[in-house]
Amino acid sequence: MSKVYHLPIQFVMQGVERFVLSFIHTADVHLDAPLHMLADRYELRQDDVRRTLQTIRDLVVSRQVDFWLIAGDLLEYHGGRRATAVFLRDLFESVAPIPVCIAPGNHDPWRADSFYQTMDWPGNVYWFTPEWGVYEFPEKSCVIYGWGFGQPHVYESPLATFPGKLDGYRHHLMVLHGTILNATKDEHQPYAPMSLQELVQADVDYVALGHIHKPEQFVHPLKKQPLAAYPGSPEGLTNKETGERCVLHGELDDAGKLTLQAIPVSQRQIHKWTIHAQGAETAEQLIAGMEAQLGRIADRDLVYVTLTGERAAHFVPSIPVLEQRFSRFFLFAITDETWPDIDAQKLMAEDSIWGKWLAKLAQIEANARSEEEREIARQAKQEALARIGGSMR
Repeated sequence: MSKVYHLPIQFVMQGVERFVLSFIHTADVHLDAPLHMLADRYELRQDDVRRTLQTIRDLVVSRQVDFWLIAGDLLEYHGGRRATAVFLRDLFESVAPIPVCIAPGNHDPWRADSFYQTMDWPGNVYWFTPEWGVYEFPEKSCVIYGWGFGQPHVYESPLATFPGKLDGYRHHLMVLHGTILNATKDEHQPYAPMSLQELVQADVDYVALGHIHKPEQFVHPLKKQPLAAYPGSPEGLTNKETGERCVLHGELDDAGKLTLQAIPVSQRQIHKWTIHAQGAETAEQLIAGMEAQLGRIADRDLVYVTLTGERAAHFVPSIPVLEQRFSRFFLFAITDETWPDIDAQKLMAEDSIWGKWLAKLAQIEANARSEEEREIARQAKQEALARIGGSMR
C-alpha cells in the first residue's frame, strides 16, 4: 500500500543533496486508563493526556515529519470511551497527509469490537494487525513494517514470524509493542518478548517500541547508533513515572545515520520524595522541613511523599493537616512511615507488654535466615514503635 506525500526533508551541504527522513515516536498513552487512585482528579488528568497528545500533534506538524509512529497502548480496550476515540480520529485527521502508523498493544488489542475496527478512520491512519503488515512509501524510499496484538496476552516473539525486508527501498522502519528481554527491570509482564539479537537480525534502520513506560534506547552492536527505543509514557500515569515525559524525534539520513532527540511534552510532572522527620516535635517543625525540600516544585505537579525517620514520641503527624498545608499542588499524597524516639532497649528491659513485644521482634530479626526476612522484622519493629509512640500522645 502506498500514497503520495510530501518528500522527506532535503538539505544541501557543500553542493551535495542530502535527504533526511524524520518521525515522531510515542507509545503507552493509555487514554481512559482506570487510574482510580486519582479519585476526583481523574477527569482532569484525562484532559492532561488529551492536551499532551495535542502537543505531540503540534510537533508532528511544526517539524513536518514524514511519519507519526505510535507503538501501542493508545486507547484502552476496556473502559475506552467513544468520545475519546472521536477525539483521536479528529486529531489524526488534523495532521493529514502525514501518515500515522499504529501498532496496537496488549491494552488496546486489534479486536473486532474495538473502536479501531468499528469506527471509520482518516486515510492517513495505518493500522498494524496480528498479521505482519507492510506499508510502502516509494516517494520516500521507505517501508514501515509492523505487528499488533490481537488479544491481551501474547507470550511468543512476533519477530519469529517476521517475513523479512522488501527490496528496493533505502529506509526500513518498524513499529512494535512488546518486551525486550534483558532490558531494564520493570514490573510489566514480558508480553511479546523479543531479544535484541532478533531486532538486529530483522535488519531495519529503527524499531519504534512500546510497552515499557521507562525510556530506554538499544544500540546496534555494529553501527553503534540507536536501533530501537522505548520513548516512555508521554504523560506520567503512576508515582513511578516521575520527571519529564518525552516523545522521540528521529532523523535518518540517506547514509543510514540515525539520530534521536527526546522532547518533553507532558502537562505535569510527577515527583516522588522520601522526607526524613529529623526528630520533629511539632507539625510546624515537620512542615518547615518539608517546605525546604518541596518548595521548588511547581504547583501544577503531582507530589507523592513518604515520611520516614525518627520523630518525638509525643508527636504523631496528622495526614489531613499535611494534605491541607500542601494543597497548592495539583495532587499531594503522603504516607507516614516515621517512628517515635523510644528507647527500645529500655522498654525491652522492663517487664511490660510493650517490652515483650519488642523483644520478640528483636529475636525474630536476629534469627532471620535471609535479608528479606530481616527487613520484614525491621519494618514490624518500626510499626510496633509507631503504635507505642501513638499511645504516648
